[in-house]
Amino acid sequence: MKFRILGSGGGEGFPAPFCSCEHCEDARKQGGKSLRTLSQSIIDNDLLIDLPSDTNAHCLRFGINLGQIQNVLITHSHPDHYMPDLLATRGGFCAHNMKYKNLYIYGPSDLKELFNRVSISETIRENIHFIVLNAGEKVKIGEYDVTPIDALHAPTLGSLNYIIEKDGKSLLYLIDSGYPTEATLESLKGMNKVFDAVVMDGTMGISEPLTYLYHMGYKENKQLKQELILKGIADTDTRFVVTHITHNKSEYHEKVEEIFKDTGISVAYDGFETEI
Repeated sequence: MKFRILGSGGGEGFPAPFCSCEHCEDARKQGGKSLRTLSQSIIDNDLLIDLPSDTNAHCLRFGINLGQIQNVLITHSHPDHYMPDLLATRGGFCAHNMKYKNLYIYGPSDLKELFNRVSISETIRENIHFIVLNAGEKVKIGEYDVTPIDALHAPTLGSLNYIIEKDGKSLLYLIDSGYPTEATLESLKGMNKVFDAVVMDGTMGISEPLTYLYHMGYKENKQLKQELILKGIADTDTRFVVTHITHNKSEYHEKVEEIFKDTGISVAYDGFETEI
């Protein structure tokens, strides 16, 4: 599996558009990897994860044609991860010669309700389908086996994280989420699976552990890596990546890399990719 992070920032991006804090000003000066758009990922240019308002910018920058994609996974319905208004251009005079007539959107139960509030022509609407996923219930999505797991984030929205498998390779995707609960960790251990890659939420940055229950920080990222290895859920060959990085709790990219130096944890940036 070819895994790429299209957007590596938190809910307001980095730098935040209205912000003049030291971190945002430094990021503007540094440019490059320090400029972070809203969180989104893609696997094999085939399976899209989340649909933020920065989706069009990601498509332009990375040469992605959404008309060539049939399946989208959504973690939760916060607007930095799900903006159904974007789907209004999937058809009519806006979209010619799409590879797939139908688009399938998988995730929590409230996605269709939010979609129904958007002004979209019926000819577009009838080709967009929603499949509700439940934690622990594996589903086949195209070439991928996907198992949703409970995320420790926005619990009233049914937030989900994902295990994604293909051709004997496995990815544990933990965005947005606080430190996994003991029940989640035991469930992962019970799968008797060693993950090839783990993508972790780093929203709380340099904060002390448990500063905020529904996101992780860098110390928790380091702790989680060690715990996953100790429990046999990962090993020393597992690729660990931290993303969803925010201006309130992090400095520019190279400063974050210094924090993870010698830990074996990669710091994502927009366009970061790895083979799983």
